[in-house]
Amino acid sequence: MPSNTLLEPNNVIPSWECGGEEIKEVSVTMRKLRQQYDLVRRQVEAKEEELSRVKRKLEHQQNEEYFIEDDVYQKSNTIQESLTESQQIKEASEFELMKQRQYKHMIQRIQQDLIAMKIKVSRK
Repeated sequence: MPSNTLLEPNNVIPSWECGGEEIKEVSVTMRKLRQQYDLVRRQVEAKEEELSRVKRKLEHQQNEEYFIEDDVYQKSNTIQESLTESQQIKEASEFELMKQRQYKHMIQRIQQDLIAMKIKVSRK
């Protein structure tokens, strides 16, 4: 059986003709709508607060990532410079060792020549 609504023309109730019941019904409906609106508004505010918290956290993490990347970049540059410096020191050391061996060889050669010359002079 279909229910009667306020919009049907055959639905005439004497107390509604003054609008008393209709005002109550509209008032109740408006109160429910306001409550729903308040609930939705609180949910939206909570979600916006959560979103702003997440944005702040993301920004903080991006800043940390930037500082970490900068630190890693500086350390990798320092390591590269140290490796280059180490290679230069190694090359310089090897060069000096080579010169030292040459001088030792020259001194030994001169000593041998001196001994040979003394032997040659003593035989004459």
